[in-house]
Amino acid sequence: MLHPKPKLIIIGGPTAIGKTRAAIQLAQRLGTEIISADSRQIYRQLAIGVGRPTEEELKTAKHHLIGKIDIHQHYHAADFEKDALTLLENIYTQHPYAIVCGGTGLYIQTLCDGIDEMPEVNTAIREQLNARFTQEGISFLQNYIYQHDPQLVASIDMHNHKRLIRAVEIMEQTQRPYSTFRKSIKKERFFEPIFFCLYDEREQIKKNITSRIELMLTQGWIEECQKLLPFKHLKALQTVGYKDIFEYLEGKITYPEMKQLILTHTNQYAKRQLTWFKRDARYHWVKNLDEIYKTLDLK
Repeated sequence: MLHPKPKLIIIGGPTAIGKTRAAIQLAQRLGTEIISADSRQIYRQLAIGVGRPTEEELKTAKHHLIGKIDIHQHYHAADFEKDALTLLENIYTQHPYAIVCGGTGLYIQTLCDGIDEMPEVNTAIREQLNARFTQEGISFLQNYIYQHDPQLVASIDMHNHKRLIRAVEIMEQTQRPYSTFRKSIKKERFFEPIFFCLYDEREQIKKNITSRIELMLTQGWIEECQKLLPFKHLKALQTVGYKDIFEYLEGKITYPEMKQLILTHTNQYAKRQLTWFKRDARYHWVKNLDEIYKTLDLK
């Protein structure tokens, strides 16, 4: 008789929607552990500005892949896939459920479906592209893809500079279109994923974001950025909000201008997150934890 696969409960959604709170309550209910699928919370030096769970929250449920690596290290979706699969193998020896929580949709997709193997890239190419992005903005990356791999345009977020740099660096390294490396063959997994996306009305999400930004600023986000200013060129710090605070600290913009830019860029980021999750029909769209309980048939 075949044994059922252990369940992987995925809680995705836009920033400031309440993913961490929902995941902790669900983990307590199921007596299991949480793997963070957040491409910025994994960095040790980033805390306030990435909405990392507080020390109190981390004590209420066991979390993984938070504050794991240094900002000088590179960490890609393939690294997350490897780390998360190893963690799940261990978790499932003790629990029939595990939880993945985060807003980095690519990490979640990679964990559940696998990712195409890409060639190693010379770090000098990556550094050169990041320097050009800092000087010229995103348009040169977009133009490069239009010219060298127009097929890719329909399947990549053309406003996500990190994804564009990743594609362009591989094309520069190999002199081949990035799309030729993408086979999109789903891998068989040893668990059954159940997908949830937390959402709310657009205006409520905007209110949540405004409140979150105000809170993070009172918690010392600017002071956190002050310590990181010498490293602002690093990929890990090309992050929503941090770049705006760096400009404020360098006297390039005023405090009110900084706050407005953070608000604008965070709302744009939330919109991109929602767009990503909407593209995957496997997600159950829910507004609260009760709806997750109902779908999972938890009384």
